[in-house]
Amino acid sequence: MNRKLKYFIVFISILVLAALLLPGNIEADSTSQVQAFVTRFYVTCLERTPDSDGLNSWTNWLLNKQKTGSDVAKGIVLSDEFKSHNYDNGTFVNIMYKAFFDRQPDDFGYNIWTGKLNSKVSRETVLNGFLQSQEFVSLCDSYGIVPFAGSSSSSSSNSSGTNSSLGTGSGFSGTKVNFIIWGDDSAFDRPGGRVSGRTDINVFVHLNLDTRKIILVPIPRDTWSPIPGHNTQKINGAHAIGGNGLAESTFESFTGIPIDFYAITDFDGFKPLIDFFGGVDVTVEEDIADGFSNCYLSKGTHHLNGDQALALVRARHGRSLYGGGAYARETQAAMLLINLCQQKIGSVNAGNLPDFLNKLADFLWTNISIDQARQVLPVLASMGAGDFSIQKFNSWPQSFGSASAVGYNSAEKNQFFAWVASQ
Repeated sequence: MNRKLKYFIVFISILVLAALLLPGNIEADSTSQVQAFVTRFYVTCLERTPDSDGLNSWTNWLLNKQKTGSDVAKGIVLSDEFKSHNYDNGTFVNIMYKAFFDRQPDDFGYNIWTGKLNSKVSRETVLNGFLQSQEFVSLCDSYGIVPFAGSSSSSSSNSSGTNSSLGTGSGFSGTKVNFIIWGDDSAFDRPGGRVSGRTDINVFVHLNLDTRKIILVPIPRDTWSPIPGHNTQKINGAHAIGGNGLAESTFESFTGIPIDFYAITDFDGFKPLIDFFGGVDVTVEEDIADGFSNCYLSKGTHHLNGDQALALVRARHGRSLYGGGAYARETQAAMLLINLCQQKIGSVNAGNLPDFLNKLADFLWTNISIDQARQVLPVLASMGAGDFSIQKFNSWPQSFGSASAVGYNSAEKNQFFAWVASQ
């Protein structure tokens, strides 16, 4: 037989075999993954393996995108069979952590959830907190399924970051670094869980690695801004709509400056973060008595724990300095970030940096890489209080239709951020 003809026949045979076998193998792998997800909830929550009807039904619904991971969890945890076990509150929380996160609860999380249940918060409310957690998004992503309604795919939902992920960048392209720090108005027990909250604190940061100067720009949460693909609305809604990816592109568009990385935390992350550092010393320049945030501080310097620090950066009622109201809150948040950096940066060094970043992942999400952090760390450690400054662009309360928001002059705002970028 002609050698070329023989090779051609072999090649065609391989293609035929691939067409016949590969799709079945891929489907089998996807099916087994999804079956494993369903089985883990049956075994962990119901203490039995799934019956064939239940396993097949849930598996088909998940594969066909008719149901989500949240649907599976709700179907099992809210079932009469699960309720018939009559688990006490502590056991219930342990089961939730094992089923949703594949781990034992940390003391902080365990105490929060058992405390809520003991104070008569419903188990369905607690369940919803777990359903919207970032760890559950990551779990669903590992099984290749959609975590909850509104998420087109498990991987897209993961744009909000995971508890242990860092960026992969090898460094910065120049000596000027720009990043964004977000304080997300979310928690396990608040609307949106820890996934789709609004960024009510937005601090844009410009760091010059050569001059060792840093500028922090608070951007009001109600700033009226275009959100790519979603018309013009309050800028804090970008994260609620599309996670970190959309929020990052929105703030890049607003400032006209590429953002190198982000860091985001929420109520459940910020408080233990401050406590992890042993608290923070802050100076307030006016008496504060805000019943909304439970911040009650006299003028002067205070050492704050996590609860107190969260109350301070949420306090906006009765404020008179820094522009008053929400403007005061945003400035106070930027000031606290400076205090925290100045007081705690000395505890980090090149040797413990990877472990330190991994520990921070318990409290916040960031896409900075280890290499990028190594560039930033020695610069921040060498800076004094005078090397930090808080700058603001001119803005004011303004109505846009029925929306009460924050307006600005676009040309002036663009000129301001161009100046920031040049520093």
